Amino acid sequence: MACIALQSGIIYGPVLSRRLGRSLGINLSPSRRKVCSFDCVYCQYGYTHELILHPMRAMLPKPPEVFEAVEAALKKPRSLDYLTFSGNGEPTIHPDFPEIVRGVKAIKDKLRPETKLAILSNSSRVNDPEVAAALRLFDAPIMKLDAGDEETFEAINRPVDGLNVDEIVGGLKRLPILIVQSVMVAGPVSNIEGSAFENWAERLAELHPRMVQIYSTERPTADSELRCVSPEKLQSIAKTMQDRYHLNAQAYWRD
Repeated sequence: MACIALQSGIIYGPVLSRRLGRSLGINLSPSRRKVCSFDCVYCQYGYTHELILHPMRAMLPKPPEVFEAVEAALKKPRSLDYLTFSGNGEPTIHPDFPEIVRGVKAIKDKLRPETKLAILSNSSRVNDPEVAAALRLFDAPIMKLDAGDEETFEAINRPVDGLNVDEIVGGLKRLPILIVQSVMVAGPVSNIEGSAFENWAERLAELHPRMVQIYSTERPTADSELRCVSPEKLQSIAKTMQDRYHLNAQAYWRD
């Protein structure tokens, strides 16, 4: 069962985002079903029952359906800052992701050229050349990196078989624009101290992204034993990344 309700369609919102302002969401996963390549312990949608990297087209929205929904949403008279690929699972695992991104960008450029394009991705398909090319079309490619070593990666993100941190970091290095999002957790698994924290920090220094967005779990999580990291600790982590590695690190939390 999901911790919060899954998105019921292709378009949702707009939502008021701490990072993206007024953001209109695009969900490329099935309605009311989570399909993802990770089974993160902190996921607000609960556990992943369909853990997969290459889902079948039949279970997902078709490109024309996405284009029709986006066009209708953008024609409504409302203020938007970003059009954001996110939703009930990982957007980049959709087999038509590159085609969909190009089509959505064309619609956006025609109807709302001032609105920017963002994605919240778990980085699992960053090494696919066509996916990587599509990621270059985003104004804000926000890519997940919660761990710098394999043990912590497996414990926190619980990926589908065949993924590893080294290859993901290698793919992220090749993106011309990179924003990293990192969820900090405490409890049975943690990345806020010790070797897990140091390994994560060293990976970020290696990547030197345009920004590091640091936040924690503020909604119910798949693993109910996880604890939300305090704003003070998040700020301390951000300051460490700023002082030690000269990174643009920002902490986010709910007031």
